[in-house]
Amino acid sequence: MQYDNKIKQCSSIDMWSDHDWQFWLLRKEPEVRHTNRQLQLKFLGRQEGVVGKSLLANVLLGREAFQHECSANSVTHETEFEDILIGNTNYAIFNIPGLIEADQARVDANKQEIYKAFQLRSNSIVVFIFNGGAGGRINSEDVIAFEAINKAYGFKRESLLFFVNDLPSKRPESYEGQTTIKLESLLQFKDIKICFLDRTDLQNEKAKQLLWSQMASKIIECTPREHIKKADIAMDLDKLKELKDEIKAQQTKFSEQLDLYKTQIEAKQKEFEQYKNQKPVEIHHYHERVVEQGGLCTLS
Repeated sequence: MQYDNKIKQCSSIDMWSDHDWQFWLLRKEPEVRHTNRQLQLKFLGRQEGVVGKSLLANVLLGREAFQHECSANSVTHETEFEDILIGNTNYAIFNIPGLIEADQARVDANKQEIYKAFQLRSNSIVVFIFNGGAGGRINSEDVIAFEAINKAYGFKRESLLFFVNDLPSKRPESYEGQTTIKLESLLQFKDIKICFLDRTDLQNEKAKQLLWSQMASKIIECTPREHIKKADIAMDLDKLKELKDEIKAQQTKFSEQLDLYKTQIEAKQKEFEQYKNQKPVEIHHYHERVVEQGGLCTLS
């Protein structure tokens, strides 16, 4: 099966041509074969039933590969991965159980699944998903989950991407700038790559296409890197309330000191608006730019 090897980065689905739509429809059931040139994406979060890692992974794949549903409990209990083929490059998307659950035994089991995912293929791009469904507010447990996994693996900025998912379409004008700076402060990460995703009606094919385009255009900005475990993931539910109180206090302090961050927030918001309003850009077959360098798979 032959595919047009391009995607478009754009803020409006109305700008897609008939040819682009044909590509979108064709890619939904790709012919898959294994190759030794592969780009891996690892989807991480705190809890599957809340965050929707499986749902976003399915949108990228263009098919219902991973189970997902609206639930207070997780629906992913084992590490899963699916391959798709674009051009002649095999692209693996890993769907990994969320770290935080209601009982310690489940948390400990999820730790093992996270270890397994990085042992299977350590060279990857890491996508960590924050839930923005509660009016766009950052959930303390998301921050705690990221910090716990990051301390174990020491993620590198160039291979790390954040999705803030399930956002209300109407939000404050400075939301993206403020949230970016807040996350950089909470996570102690500078110049993070971040993508803000609106709540989407997945029965609407055009809306789903826009969601896919937004995610893909950010993913290609990342460079895969090796992620080797340096320590065990520390997550003790007995200490969760204490950790949540600490993060809540940090968020309160940030809100009280907004004036100190005003210049940074305005700069980030301007950057976001420029990105959102730019003209469509064709991104030609970014998987073909993956090259082997010293055992690392990097984007040239």
